[in-house]
Amino acid sequence: MDAFDADVIIYAAVPGHPLGEQVADLFRSVAPATPAGLGSVLLLPEVLGRPLRDGAVNEVRILTALLARLDLRPVDRATAELATALSSRYRLKAADATHLATAVSMGADRFITNNKRDFTTAITEIQVTYPADLADPADGDISTVKGMFDELVRRGRGPVREVEAALRAMGYVPAVPERRGDKPREVYLGWGDPARDYIMGKFTLSLDSKTVWFSHGDDKRAIRNMAGAYTTGSYVAFRIYEPGGVAHATAAARKVKRHS
Repeated sequence: MDAFDADVIIYAAVPGHPLGEQVADLFRSVAPATPAGLGSVLLLPEVLGRPLRDGAVNEVRILTALLARLDLRPVDRATAELATALSSRYRLKAADATHLATAVSMGADRFITNNKRDFTTAITEIQVTYPADLADPADGDISTVKGMFDELVRRGRGPVREVEAALRAMGYVPAVPERRGDKPREVYLGWGDPARDYIMGKFTLSLDSKTVWFSHGDDKRAIRNMAGAYTTGSYVAFRIYEPGGVAHATAAARKVKRHS
């Protein structure tokens, strides 16, 4: 799990921020009911203090939503003692040392920060990661089925794995991966039904990091009133990261599956 410094949370709240988009993608890749990471309770005054003082209502709303996705840990004696040691070792200010100590004590995999001056790569207790070094959504190798699937798992994690296992168990076959643009929802892996002809389209359904899509006319009519279904453009889709989303999507796939 990732731990966050205050600066990158502030970046993530700014739409289109060149570094914030990379951080915001970490939050988007985790189901809403699941913590997107952790941090110290010191994030509250550091992140919200100025916008509250300035009366920036919309900024406060976005920042509060991001903070609500984090497991914020109190500064207990053990954390304070570790922060003291880290402060001495790396010449950190008290607040910076506390953020780092929280990340280390909670066993975080990475500490996400853009404070390159104080948090250098010389720190050995945890992997310090800067936003510019985070994998871009377009960076995955998607030239093969395996590469595409690995990319989708990186973005969507558990729900993607669950859907993939269910589709294989039903007899669906992953087809040649396709890509359209760089946005997460425009990168997907198509799945074919061997018992169906492909006159009306190559894929029976498509899977991206957040959604399962159905495009065949008969299929859409059959599933459009099922739980979790919504219509967007020429598709009927199911959001797999929402509660019950995987079950709803796989139920739809089962309903339209044909048998030899």
